Amino acid sequence: MRPDPIAAQLAQQNVLDAQSRTKTALQNFEDESIRSREFNERFCNNLALFSGGTIALSVTYLGYLKSTPTKVILYPGILIAAWIVLMICLVTSLFLNLLNSYYTHFARHRIYLDKLVEQKETYVQEMDGLYLVNVTPKEMQEHKTQYANDAIKLRKSRSWAKRREILFSAVGTGFQWASRLSFPVGLGLLILFAVKNM
Repeated sequence: MRPDPIAAQLAQQNVLDAQSRTKTALQNFEDESIRSREFNERFCNNLALFSGGTIALSVTYLGYLKSTPTKVILYPGILIAAWIVLMICLVTSLFLNLLNSYYTHFARHRIYLDKLVEQKETYVQEMDGLYLVNVTPKEMQEHKTQYANDAIKLRKSRSWAKRREILFSAVGTGFQWASRLSFPVGLGLLILFAVKNM
């Protein structure tokens, strides 16, 4: 028995809609990844440069203090703490770009896999309503089984991507906070050291 033409048209439209949503998700993945990477790279590189420059300037200032014959360097522990905090900023800023790119990749990959799962499930649900030429009911069932199996495999891949997305999100967030808080703390410690040694 041939399916109703209206039901077949609706089934075909549902399949096309699922394909369109998958394509849109992939395009959004690519566009957002590019913009996000560019901004984060600029900010993190600048933060790393400022941290390194601040350490270099503090070493120069320390050299100036040591060259003064009657000057005793006070509170060297503050200077060492400032260097440690600024080095934390430098290292976390440098690695933040890498962590963000991993997070973005796995997050968008998971979204793309979500849409692929939806597409396969839509094929399974709507296949009976499609006009398929020269396809026997047995072949139709085989196609449905194949699409259902593909959806199961894609769900496993989606779960794998989700776990990595969560991991890189947590680590990246930690690095982000560390880099953005450590710079002003290190700068403040250097200013305190400079004031105490005036």
